[in-house]
Parts: sequence; C-alpha cells; structure tokens
Amino acid sequence: MFYGDYDSEAYSFAGVPLGDINWYDIEGQPFGVASFFNVIVFEDANNIVDTKGAMAVGGNFVSPRGLSLAFGNDNNLQGTGYSPNFVRFLVGGDVAMQGPLVVVGHVVVGGNFRAAGGSTYLIGTDGSPEQEEELMELYYSARGSQYWKPTNRGTHYLIPSYDVPRYIPASRIGADVARFFAEARESIENYHACITNLEPNGTVQESFHEWVLRGNDPNQNVFVLDVRPNGLLNKGIRTEIPQGSLAIIILRTGNNAHLQYGLLGEEAKARNTLYVFEDARNIYMEVPADIWGSILAPQAMFHAHQTGGHVSGNAALRSFAVNARSGFEFHQFQFVGGIECPILEMPIEEMPVEEMPEIIEAPAPSPECPPCPEPEPCPAPEPCPECPPCPMPEPCPECPPCPMPEPCPECPPCPMPEPCPECAPCPECPPCPQCPPCPQAEHTIEYQPFPIPVPVQIPCPEPEPCEVCKIKPGLIFGCIWGCSCCCNHKWIVKLYRMCGEGKTLLYNETVGNCGCFSFQVDYDDCYLLSVCPSSKDRRRSACKPMMTLKNVGVSNLMIE
Repeated sequence: MFYGDYDSEAYSFAGVPLGDINWYDIEGQPFGVASFFNVIVFEDANNIVDTKGAMAVGGNFVSPRGLSLAFGNDNNLQGTGYSPNFVRFLVGGDVAMQGPLVVVGHVVVGGNFRAAGGSTYLIGTDGSPEQEEELMELYYSARGSQYWKPTNRGTHYLIPSYDVPRYIPASRIGADVARFFAEARESIENYHACITNLEPNGTVQESFHEWVLRGNDPNQNVFVLDVRPNGLLNKGIRTEIPQGSLAIIILRTGNNAHLQYGLLGEEAKARNTLYVFEDARNIYMEVPADIWGSILAPQAMFHAHQTGGHVSGNAALRSFAVNARSGFEFHQFQFVGGIECPILEMPIEEMPVEEMPEIIEAPAPSPECPPCPEPEPCPAPEPCPECPPCPMPEPCPECPPCPMPEPCPECPPCPMPEPCPECAPCPECPPCPQCPPCPQAEHTIEYQPFPIPVPVQIPCPEPEPCEVCKIKPGLIFGCIWGCSCCCNHKWIVKLYRMCGEGKTLLYNETVGNCGCFSFQVDYDDCYLLSVCPSSKDRRRSACKPMMTLKNVGVSNLMIE
C-alpha cells in the first residue's frame, strides 16, 4: 500500500518529496512510487537529452551533452509545474556531464557531481520569507562564491551554477538513496514476476504488418506475444479493448528483444498500456520507434536508437544506453495502475506450498558461471545450489530484406496558360456632316480660317503580356556568398524531410564560398534545410552563412 506524503495537489506533479525520499508501494501500481518518475533505471544510464517528467538513476549518469527534465510534454509544465519540495532528478551514484543540466525541481545526488556552467534549477516559491535562506543552505558549496544566491522570479527561484556546479548531496538531507533504489528494485521485480504469471484472457491475431490484440474484460486484458527464439518485434501492436480498461502485453523474446517497427501502441491508450518484457536481458531499438505505453523490464538493458525515438509512459529498466548524438526522449504518460495480481495480494507466509517457488524460486547463480549475473544473498543459511550450465548463444537473426524503394511520383501536368483577353473593337467615327452651300456673295467676302474636325483612326492598345510563374515547383536552389566571420571556408548543407517528430535525411552536400546547391524534391512535403560550417573548430560556432534562396518550390520549408 502507498503511505507517502502526497496530497491532491502533489499528485499532479512529478518526483518525490525532498523530505521523504523513501520507497512506498502503491496497490495495483507495478511502478509503486516510481510511477511519479518518467523513468527509473536501477544501474547506469547515459546520454539522455530530454525527459518530459522526472528521472531516477540508481547508478551513475554520464553524458557529453546537456539534459533537461520536468518541462512537460509540450514544455508548458503541464503534469509537472513549479514545486518548492519535489525532487525531479534523483541519482544514487555519480553525475558527470559536459553540458548544462536544467531541471524544473530539486537535484539530489548520492555520489560526486559535475555539470557545465549554465546549469539551472527552477524551484517553486512557497511564500515564506525563509525560503531563500533555506535554498542557499541546500545548495551550498564550500568552493562557491560568497556572493552566490538564488534569484527570485516571482513564481519560482532560479538556482544558477555560474560559479561552481550546484546540487543537494543526499547526506545533507539524510536521504538513504541506496536503500530507496534497493527497495524499489525488489518491489518492481516482484510485480514483474507476478504479472508474467497471469493467465492471458485476450486473443492475438497476426497480419503481415501488425498484431491485433482483442479483449473484452472491462478491467484488465492480458495478452502474450511469443516471438522466441529470435525476439523480432517487426510489426505494429494495436489493441481493441473496452474503453478505460488495461492492456497488459507480455512479450516473450528470449535474451534479446529487437524492436524493428516504427510504431507500437496508440497515443489514446498510452496511459492504459503496459509492455512487460518477460525474459529479455537486452532490448534493442533498431529503428527510431514511437512506443506508446509503459515498459516494465527491471532485468533488461535498453539500447535506444542512435538517431532518436521515444517512450511515452513510465519505464523501469536495469540500465540504459544510447549514442551520444541521439535525440531519444521519454514523454510523460503516467501508467494509471489498477492491476489485479492475486499472488501479491496474498501474504507470502499464507501461500500454498506449491505456489511458493514462483516467488522465492531458485536463488541467482553464483559468480563462477559467466556471463550469468552475480548472485543475490541466499535467503537461508543453506548452501547455494550448483549453477546450471549457461545457455548456448542464440544465432543472430538474419537481416530482413531491404524494402524496394517507392517509385517516384509522376510530375503533375503543367496548367495550360489562360488565353489573353481579346481587345475591344475600336469605335467607328461618325460620318462628317455635309457642308451647306455657300451663299452668293454680294460683296467682297473675307475668308476666315475655321478648324474642321478630321476623323483619325486610333490604334488599339497592345495587350499586356501574361504573367509567367518564376518559381519552379519541386526545386530548392540557393547559393552561399560568404560568412559573417569574413573568412573563406566550406559549408555542409543538409536537407531533411519532416514527418511528425521524426526527420529523414535526403541530401548532404559540401558547398564552398560563392557556391550553390540544388535539390529536387516533392512539392507537397515539409522540409528542413540545415547549413553549418564544415570545420569542427570551436571558433566556427559563431559563423553565420550569407545565403540567398533563388527558388523555393515546396509548400513548407524550415531553415536552421
């Protein structure tokens, strides 16, 4: 049961209270109090750049880049918010970052801490006059400036790290973070064992591109996908269940799970979907996939894709690794809980004898059997059983055939030019009146000149030429004339096709000063044009290209 100090307001926030960093179980919630963390990793993690909610790492966190936490899914603080008390970044070991750390909330670390200048924490105000002094004590550093202090911004304080890296050592507030992560791991592993023993009550239908999971239970629907021995998850997953019910998807993959499809689950059901990796030791995201739902895999290491992807839900993992240049993210879609797991509801001393092995079965193998994991302490002073032989490594799966490229679309026919308007007919001049007969002169007649109107034919005006479209559709053409640094160097010009939160590289060219680039693309798509110096010298970071675009023949173009 959950006995933590969470009032109704705090339930909308992420993280754990600064004064109560302790583990609590929550009935029906496999993530326990860690459900208030976007992701909890029991061992080491690295290179994560953005987590929309809070994050907890039991081991070390290392990254050559920066990290932002708890800004909400749309960077509007929805689901997080400013808080004077909540810890949004909890680390049991060391933190070593070369970039800045920006967190909406407190940072508590059990080991050493290093982050770049510019690291900032946003702590909500509580209205008390003593809060500024309390924050100065919490984030005090003996190596820091005597003039350092938090900055009051009205709704929140800024904790800057302009002099030395700032954080709260766990010992300063009496927090036993090692015990927190140990109890969290034990509780979540117990839930994992219980859920994987649930009997499926739904059906699985497989097609060439997806698995359709159907269930009619109003509370929870349990499905099993067995893709052993190769562990290939190369199709989409879609559920058809009653609205508001749970979808518990048990994935049996063997030691290695291979995520080879770009979409798992649906956004509308993300908070009600739980992916339980029963036996995977490694989860490889081999495409930049969108995973809608929570992941329960406390025994597995998650290898995120080298370019990006996201998990929208809670995640409990043994460890986490990703390429240092990846844009992988965790999005905040908290699992609703409410799982019915009868084994956990029964006190262990009252369980039938035949069910006891499912909970305390077989202690972990002793360390003489690499690469098996190190053993946990034996629960009784009995000798440990002999190690079973390690399984033979599974053969690597054959690479799937590359898909045939889609044929290029036919160019639309050019519209016929509209005919020029016909000129209006020139008006006909009226006939001149006949002169009356001159009277007979009786005397000498003096003739006076008198102007006589003479009909003149007025030429019709020349028709105006029709406008000619000067933009060529499907062509992006431009030139780079120089650089703001007044030096001559080359530029790398890249063109991406944008789709949702992902992007696909279409062109990658190197262009010199007074050089041009030309790309043929479809008119109706959305594109991103990226221009940066080819040199990796840090002095080039301020360079700005002087560029002109001579033809933009697409409907949507962004430039960075």
